[in-house]
Amino acid sequence: MIHQYRADARMQDGTMKTTTTTSVPTRAIAAFLSLIALTSNVQAAPEFRMPDDYRLVTSVATFDDTHQFAGAWRLRAPRALRVHHLELAVGTLSAADDTEAFVSLGPVWRLPFRDGSTFVEFGLSPTILSGSQFDGRELGGNFHFTSSLAAGMRFGRTQKYSLGLRAQHISNGGIDTTNPGLDMIGLTFSVEFRD
Repeated sequence: MIHQYRADARMQDGTMKTTTTTSVPTRAIAAFLSLIALTSNVQAAPEFRMPDDYRLVTSVATFDDTHQFAGAWRLRAPRALRVHHLELAVGTLSAADDTEAFVSLGPVWRLPFRDGSTFVEFGLSPTILSGSQFDGRELGGNFHFTSSLAAGMRFGRTQKYSLGLRAQHISNGGIDTTNPGLDMIGLTFSVEFRD
């Protein structure tokens, strides 16, 4: 069941504006994850695999003192997409008085430099938030997009670890009239699980 909430706001010219928002319940997010698992082009693993990437990013504008913690899995993409990998990310956005869960899935393009130990990545992922309001502000719905740019360096004897700096923007892309956006920057730590 999807919940709808109605909010009335008085505009500067004295007119009233009514906004109806929809909240996606936890069951819908679980169903979305199940669908991804069933339809992805990934070989089935005999047991659960830990995330490849761990992120801690913080807001730089609009929403003060907002942090994101996420785990992300790199999934093998169909060759026709011509991307480095698909990324499934699950995590939370947290502020002093509010926490919302999110899930995203999208392509990541990687440009390696030198001997491949340094790289730049660009990602674009449709994102579902568990609520359409965050920290007392309307976000413009539950469906958003996360665009990201990251630069990093691989290290270790087999270069299975990487550390990077990630900048990202979350917004609904203008599909709703309310679209404050959320800009964040932070660190990523990755472990590459080889087959």
